[in-house]
Amino acid sequence: MDHTELIHLNVGGVMYTTTRATLCKYRDSMLGAMFMGSMMSTTDQKGRPFIDRDGEMFKYILNFLRSSKLSLPNDFKDFDLLAVEADFYQVQPLIEAINMLRDERQRDDLMTHFYVEVIEVRTGTTATMPSNNSRVKTVLAGRKDVILSLPSELVGEGASEKLQKNEGYDYVELQLNGANVRLRLAETLRNGGWHIVDTNLSSSSSLVTSFTGNTLFIEQTYRDRWRLTLPKIKKLATYM
Repeated sequence: MDHTELIHLNVGGVMYTTTRATLCKYRDSMLGAMFMGSMMSTTDQKGRPFIDRDGEMFKYILNFLRSSKLSLPNDFKDFDLLAVEADFYQVQPLIEAINMLRDERQRDDLMTHFYVEVIEVRTGTTATMPSNNSRVKTVLAGRKDVILSLPSELVGEGASEKLQKNEGYDYVELQLNGANVRLRLAETLRNGGWHIVDTNLSSSSSLVTSFTGNTLFIEQTYRDRWRLTLPKIKKLATYM
């Protein structure tokens, strides 16, 4: 039996093309039995194997067979239907993956996620470390209510007044003053239960010519994205 053979498959009127090896990946499954020849299969009018099941759901089954990973859209809701289909095909690892992801999504539905981004921009002829010829600007970006929930000694005493001027905007940017602001923010956020989910560094440079000669100016931008996860019944302010 040639496992590299292409199979044109009709599932509930939806056509799929894959290899026999993919369909037989889990040999103890119904699909394994069908395409290894130990189980009779129905064909459509063009001679293609026909399975009288939900054709749209089968794409998730097939993707799992190809990658051994369950990949579903973030807004996917049809877990019960997909579980029924997985049970029919008897792909046990897929059944377990569906149950795990469904439980995770259900827990996630009971939680609220808050995000802030800390942006530090260093410019000067030496941008890797603040010095006499470099300038550091730190910006805190996020939802206005989230930023206002942070300690006033960190975001500044006048933060509330500044942000009120942005009336009508839920997402704002607040420039922070002081030394080592990014590090102090990280310590405060971590102690408050926040977790860093992404950080990156971008860099650019330009050559500026003046009467004293050529000077290389460098700009480095650090971006840290932080997340706080709370039960939906809790209020943000009670955790800060």
